[in-house]
Amino acid sequence: MYILCFMEKKTSPITKIVLEEIERDCLCLQVRKTARMVTQWYDACLQPSGLRSTQFNLLVAIGLAQTVPLTRLADVLVLDRTTLARNLKPLESQGLVVVEPGEDKRVRLISLTDRGYQLLEQSLPYWRKAQGQVMARLGQSQWDALHADLRILGAQVPGAGS
Repeated sequence: MYILCFMEKKTSPITKIVLEEIERDCLCLQVRKTARMVTQWYDACLQPSGLRSTQFNLLVAIGLAQTVPLTRLADVLVLDRTTLARNLKPLESQGLVVVEPGEDKRVRLISLTDRGYQLLEQSLPYWRKAQGQVMARLGQSQWDALHADLRILGAQVPGAGS
């Protein structure tokens, strides 16, 4: 027995022109695509260290704070607590970070271990390579303008900082 299926061409109230406009002009899409490209570059440069750029940046944030509550670290990195906790697990299992209860047992405090500081230091040349090559392509004035624009954009997003 043969079953023959006919697929009708679906008509949509959204025209191709509208979809192309979204693809071309959507700030969220453009920022996310660019962020993925930049992340892939930094990941490739950091690869010899065994860290991904997300892990490197997490270690940097913890190193700056020294000992930080998970909720505060999530705010600093603009991550939800569940995602942050998931991202911390491999770093904790590798002995790079310690997650301990605070005085208030509901609070979890995050800090780098000596091994975490060592890996961060060993990773710096790889990060410097990634940063240096991007900076060389952008040039200082374009970097300064982009940096300022990113700060302005972040401050203008509804709900930012709340």
